[in-house]
Amino acid sequence: MYKAALVLEGGALRGQYTAGVLDTFLTHEICFELVIGVSAGALCGTNYLSEQIGRTNVINTKYRTDKNYISVSRALHRQDIINLDYLFSEHGGDWEDFDDRTYRTSPSEFVVVATSIEQGHAVYFRHPQGRDMVADLKASAAMPFISAEAYTSAGPCLDGGIADSIPFEYAQQRGYDKVVVIRTRERAYRKSPTSAVLRRAYHRTFAAHPTFVQTAIGRPEMYNRQAEALEAQEKTGQVFVIAPKQPVTVGRLEHDVNKLAALYQTGVSEAAAALPAMRDYLDLA
Repeated sequence: MYKAALVLEGGALRGQYTAGVLDTFLTHEICFELVIGVSAGALCGTNYLSEQIGRTNVINTKYRTDKNYISVSRALHRQDIINLDYLFSEHGGDWEDFDDRTYRTSPSEFVVVATSIEQGHAVYFRHPQGRDMVADLKASAAMPFISAEAYTSAGPCLDGGIADSIPFEYAQQRGYDKVVVIRTRERAYRKSPTSAVLRRAYHRTFAAHPTFVQTAIGRPEMYNRQAEALEAQEKTGQVFVIAPKQPVTVGRLEHDVNKLAALYQTGVSEAAAALPAMRDYLDLA
């Protein structure tokens, strides 16, 4: 157990990269005192705390075409495209049921990040369990316009990446001077400014919540500032970053399971290559 924080970026099915990295950590029995996840990063984080090597990859490749799990048509009914109720239900057989007991008793603290619609800022749910865990994960992963807002103990929420895409600063504010960040985009990636069409859509749909509107519209600038700060802190040894070495071509809702499997293996191999340097960083007083 390292007295350090692990930060997991979102990115829907690009989280296959994160899954590969985390499974490598589990194989080498590497644990962190604090684990913070956003959207897909949070989903991967649950399987990391439950110590289920391969669960994310098996489900995303074996059940990608199962409409009970992932279906764009669910958005027509303002339901989450990725069905988390189904993901965390007990199915038996060869389905990879979630090990809730191991998750609950994990010595790591788990934090799920979402964005409050009423307040327009990030909210951080600390080690949620049971129904609260599923509700908070839904909130963290709920995409504006195509997902219904998720109701949590902090009120209605949407995608955590809107307000805090890569929450390494949250970890530092919690007092951690050792922070490992797992990206789902290459280091050089930057977001384009919010388009005029999307700006109007935010103003129209969330007119009752102007602070949220401004936060959502400003997401690209926030994300790019975080990416720049991460690069600067990585150069000075303040943080340790594992990120895809090449641009990720896997789509958010990628259908090609071969590409999904390949991205997972990329995460495994790149994490394995980074382990010696990461251990040196974590062990350095």
